[in-house]
Amino acid sequence: MDYSILEKLPSFIDILVIFNSKKLQWLDIPSALSMVKIQISSLRRIDIAANSSISFLTILGSNLTSVPITLQNAKKLKGITITHSKLSEIDLATFCDYSSLSELNLERNMIRYVVNTSTKKCRVYNTLTKLVLDRNMLTTVNMELFNVFSTLRGLVVQSNNITSLSGQLYHDTLETLSFDGNKLKHLDLCGWYVPSLNTLSIAANELSTVPECIHSWTRVTSLFLSQNKLTKFSIESVACMNNLTWLELQCNQLTEITLNSARFPAKLELIDIRTNNLTSLDISFIPAQALDVNVEYNLISRFDVNNTSQNVTSLRMLGNPVDCSWSSLLDRSYSGCNRSDASIRLRDHHVKLCNTDHLRKNLFY
Repeated sequence: MDYSILEKLPSFIDILVIFNSKKLQWLDIPSALSMVKIQISSLRRIDIAANSSISFLTILGSNLTSVPITLQNAKKLKGITITHSKLSEIDLATFCDYSSLSELNLERNMIRYVVNTSTKKCRVYNTLTKLVLDRNMLTTVNMELFNVFSTLRGLVVQSNNITSLSGQLYHDTLETLSFDGNKLKHLDLCGWYVPSLNTLSIAANELSTVPECIHSWTRVTSLFLSQNKLTKFSIESVACMNNLTWLELQCNQLTEITLNSARFPAKLELIDIRTNNLTSLDISFIPAQALDVNVEYNLISRFDVNNTSQNVTSLRMLGNPVDCSWSSLLDRSYSGCNRSDASIRLRDHHVKLCNTDHLRKNLFY
């Protein structure tokens, strides 16, 4: 679309939206526009006029193979979204001089590499709060790349092909971190420093053990380890996580779990162990104030309901050979245990669901 066409737009028009234009390959953006959104096009090139006023640029579905070089004319950008396109590598130095950029979303591209070649202190280091690299083709990530972004709060590298992480993350402000949907078999968090982190998600990987040094991440409130390959779990491995309230272990391969321990995360409110291979459950000693336990769709046939801690305020056991569920302490007083052969069929259905993305949580949008 030629610059001369857009240049003639009335001065009161500062937003441009182009939707479903397969013939659009080249776009000239005049300096007066503040927001541009192009969705579903054949766009290969964007030219942005000097001293552009644009604050938000969104490109959803295009043939762009690199970040447009003329973005350097748009120093007022606050948000950049380029998704469902063909970007193959990202140099974070590209965004160095953006003193207002707070959100950078590059999900659903073909990115294989992320580097930072800048040799100076960039302005964007003090403004970027969210970086999304979801659903690309990354196989390894150097976590030290993100240490310079002093205001970063959310980092999403979900659904790539990541098998390893290098470097140590040392970050004061990061609050949410997600590695969901990768191929991590082992994760060593020793030496990482993330004192503000409250949500850590490593669901849908190939972990067979709890990440090393996870116990030192004491500010974390929500920990997601679902859809991995854990076979054993002890609550003591997260006992030092004093602020942990929500722990998800569903869709692993757990045959053994130890919850009875004096070393217990003091604020834990919910533990989700659905769809594993547990055959028995012992929750006779739970030193939490009020705990919701979900063990639906396991193989539990042995459970002593009369020897259960009073601190277990809710228990969900649907889809087990024995079901002693209750939803409150009052309900517990009147509920009994039921046995059902149909539980196996119900469990098998949920095991199949574990192999899909239906459990994947999007924590950052």
